[in-house]
Amino acid sequence: MRPWLLVLPLFVSTGFSRLVAREGSKVIRVPFSKEKYPSHDVGKRDGVSKTAYQKLDNKRSTKDFLFYANITLGTPEQPLRLHIDTGSSDIWVETPGSEICRTSKNGCSIGGTYDNTTSSTYQYVEGNFAISYVDGQFASGEYAKDTFHIGGVGVSDVQFGIGFKGTSEEGILGIGFEARQSGVTKGQAEYPGLITQMVKQDLINSRAYSIWLNDLNAESGEILFGGIDAGKYDGSLTTIPLSKRTGFDRATDFIISLHGLTITNGDEEPRILMNESRTIPALLDTGASFTYLPQDVANQLVDLVGAQTVSEYKGPAVNCSKRAMDETFRFQFAGTSITVKLRDFIIDATDEPNEDNHILCYFGILGISEGSVLTLGDTFLRSAYVVYDMDNEEISIAQTIFNSTVTNILEIGIGPTAVPSVTRPSRVDSVPVTGTDSAGVSSSDPHSTTSGSPDISNSAAASSSISPLATFLTTFLISSLSFAVFL
Repeated sequence: MRPWLLVLPLFVSTGFSRLVAREGSKVIRVPFSKEKYPSHDVGKRDGVSKTAYQKLDNKRSTKDFLFYANITLGTPEQPLRLHIDTGSSDIWVETPGSEICRTSKNGCSIGGTYDNTTSSTYQYVEGNFAISYVDGQFASGEYAKDTFHIGGVGVSDVQFGIGFKGTSEEGILGIGFEARQSGVTKGQAEYPGLITQMVKQDLINSRAYSIWLNDLNAESGEILFGGIDAGKYDGSLTTIPLSKRTGFDRATDFIISLHGLTITNGDEEPRILMNESRTIPALLDTGASFTYLPQDVANQLVDLVGAQTVSEYKGPAVNCSKRAMDETFRFQFAGTSITVKLRDFIIDATDEPNEDNHILCYFGILGISEGSVLTLGDTFLRSAYVVYDMDNEEISIAQTIFNSTVTNILEIGIGPTAVPSVTRPSRVDSVPVTGTDSAGVSSSDPHSTTSGSPDISNSAAASSSISPLATFLTTFLISSLSFAVFL
């Protein structure tokens, strides 16, 4: 899902791409790294490799990170930086003639732009492109096809939107299910997405990819199209089927069932916040900076860390010193669990101390109403190694190894056992996705409305009192999830 764009003059980190492929494999490896200045250095792809390798780029906004891939588009190649989003399904890019690029101070130079008139491989695609987001961001224009270069690999005939109007200076690399494409709700047929085109062009075996976000302060991470890196997780991957929306015979989102949540602190008895009697669908989404839990659970966690609300933005702020707390969260799924340190939910908001000489952070957990789809965003996903398998409608997940220097890339194959080295739980309760979505909109149709951004006016911290610490953050926006709502 599309996060709010943060308009803060803070550190921006970028990266460059190079190909590191295993001989004989079908994997496209897209690492990301943090660099002070943007550069685009796409290496060549091994002719016998079927793993695509692409460096992702991080933009540090409000001291949090969004994950970007440096790609090129067209012939000759035009460099762009796109936000990686597993929760949406359209690629769209800015163009020099768009309203926002013509009027912006930097002319969209940070994210780059695409000019179809200079590309010899550009193809016009009939149909208007239009997508909007719960936070009010939107883009509209027309569709096109062109050659898309990622991880040193050229993928031809990739369809994407060109944003002539919109609110963002940077585009999106949506890699979700094609059923989520913005045109589907307007009666347009699904079109082959980037990953489908990779399969059709024999670059990878199946529509599956894995993501290792790594530690918040790490200098590297990666996405592997068509492969996994067994050196980046502990133990074995556990495979869990995706939940389906009521009335649909196929999965349309990367939603699995969360069976429980406990907190531990040293030798003390675990504190159970959720158990199997309250199994809830949860979306795994790199486009969400924060994690969204049931309101009552989020309230308890806010109380635990003493978070306070910034009234203007209705999001919880906390003293950064709370990172010293020893609590560990255990998220339980069918057959496995992922542990996340409390400190990984505390995200820098600023380097400047307030009047009490405290440095403030955001608390990366928000609450949503009962019956909504939970969202496990980046504050959770950094601790998990996740394989998104669209062909088999499954997620495979394991505990991440932060800052691992071991590389053991394995190819994802074809068929029901495509993902290598996995275990399957003997019993899986896949909770159907029904009722209201996470925007609070009642709908069982994944096209009429998507799972929507939780209204953070109902966040877990909304009932907290405002402390003097909160006033320091009033000039900052909270990096928050928003799902696409299609025009």
